[in-house]
Amino acid sequence: MTLREAVLAVVATAALVFVQTAPASAQPADLWTVTNVAVDATGASPSAAKDAALSKGRQRAWTEVFRRVTPSTQWQAQPPITDAELEPMVKSFDISNEKHSSTRYLATVTYVFNPSSVRSALRKSGTQFSESKAKPVLVVALSGSAWSPESSWGKAWSAQSQRGRLVPVTVPRGDDQDRAALATISTAADWAVVKPLADRYGASSVLVATAGKSGGGLGVNLAHIKPDGRTAKNGTYAPQGAEDEFALANRAAGTIADSLQEDWKRTTSVDYGQQASLNVGITFNSLAEWVATRRGLESVKLIQVLAVEELNMRNARVRLDYVGKTDQLQTALSQTNLYLISDAQGNWTLSRNAGATAANPGSVVP
Repeated sequence: MTLREAVLAVVATAALVFVQTAPASAQPADLWTVTNVAVDATGASPSAAKDAALSKGRQRAWTEVFRRVTPSTQWQAQPPITDAELEPMVKSFDISNEKHSSTRYLATVTYVFNPSSVRSALRKSGTQFSESKAKPVLVVALSGSAWSPESSWGKAWSAQSQRGRLVPVTVPRGDDQDRAALATISTAADWAVVKPLADRYGASSVLVATAGKSGGGLGVNLAHIKPDGRTAKNGTYAPQGAEDEFALANRAAGTIADSLQEDWKRTTSVDYGQQASLNVGITFNSLAEWVATRRGLESVKLIQVLAVEELNMRNARVRLDYVGKTDQLQTALSQTNLYLISDAQGNWTLSRNAGATAANPGSVVP
């Protein structure tokens, strides 16, 4: 068997395993799916009311997608898109809780956007945006001093973990191994305490979020714990309108989860007019490791072309054509546990070892 045949066999096996196992667990919504959009409109006929409602919903969903991939400083510059332009950008939609009369239509809609259409619209408008996903932040939601997934606060964070974000939030499953670790965690914890749980979920950091009643609102204390230290914040959220306990908790959790995105989006938002190439050397110990490395490279959206120029049993040389800056490429690669480093002579190599360089290129941790 030649090297190329062996590589193809490993790829085929890995792909088969992926296809067979992927449905086994539910996945959070991706960046391009906007769920639970409430629509309500009137019209001269039932069909006119429905069309008007779905049109309004598309615009709201487009705004959410735009805000997911851009820092808040750009939100005022959101490019206007007509409904005629926007409608073909929606790949599919799903309607639930439908109610209608002869002149009014109400429903809850999930919109799924076509990623390539969104990218084209953003690039055409000259918008700098990010598709580089960070490793998740693990949220430990405490009510008082106890982890309580069935509380409104715990359920709110479970709901937030299903939303598409560049910095995903995830929550513990709550099995016996989790519970043993969770019993030792509080807002006073340090990285040594939370690291075993973070490692279990592939998280870059842990947010310990404690909530309790404060006057008529919700008081929140946060400790964001990272390998290089911790930050603490607190605040109070007052109910708005007829919000019940869960709605208030969910709004507070959503606001906090969104705030985790800002530094990441500012750092990784890319000017798609800025293009460059790098020749990179890669060393691997097995064909399986090469396949995993190549799959990691292919998952990085900044890389427009991956050209394999040399390949043998232990080494490869590839050309990466990419958009954005080199440090943005390094940051994006680090989220897939690939580390792009340069020696004193300017030769670039790709390593799966974060300690291969004194200055970790993935040091931007949300």
